[in-house]
Amino acid sequence: MTHHIVISSALSTGAREALTDHLSAPCRISDLLDTSAGTWTLEDANAAAAELAAAGYGYIDGSDFQFDVVPHEPSLLPTDTLDELVPALAAVDRIVSAADAIRTPEDPDPDNGLHVPFAILMQLQNVLRLAAYAQQGRLSHADINSQLPAVATMLARAVQEAVVA
Repeated sequence: MTHHIVISSALSTGAREALTDHLSAPCRISDLLDTSAGTWTLEDANAAAAELAAAGYGYIDGSDFQFDVVPHEPSLLPTDTLDELVPALAAVDRIVSAADAIRTPEDPDPDNGLHVPFAILMQLQNVLRLAAYAQQGRLSHADINSQLPAVATMLARAVQEAVVA
């Protein structure tokens, strides 16, 4: 049976490595990270175990960490979302390019496939691109959290301007 596991990019590098390396069985906390190369210390392994437990990936049992993997079939996987986002973004990209090619100062909002002002079209493109990049893992959670409000605000302003006009 295939299991899909979401690993948050908010976890530290050590916690993500520990999760991917030791998912199938309980292990000694001291073995969660490879401390022999000098990259990780025993303190790093203890911190990774505590972080994984706090994030709900398992629990600490004495000096062992037990991963708590529960089979779960999500109703929507990131690839399902991408199946919708990527073609929509490609379509909006084509519409923006075509409209931009015929825009003039006298006609800044030429007719386009969506029949919306060019400003809304551009902000829609930004929202779709941000969502697609997020689902593709091309942006960190911090980037998404900082950019989404700005992009959504620009879209809201374009909509408000169109409604007033």
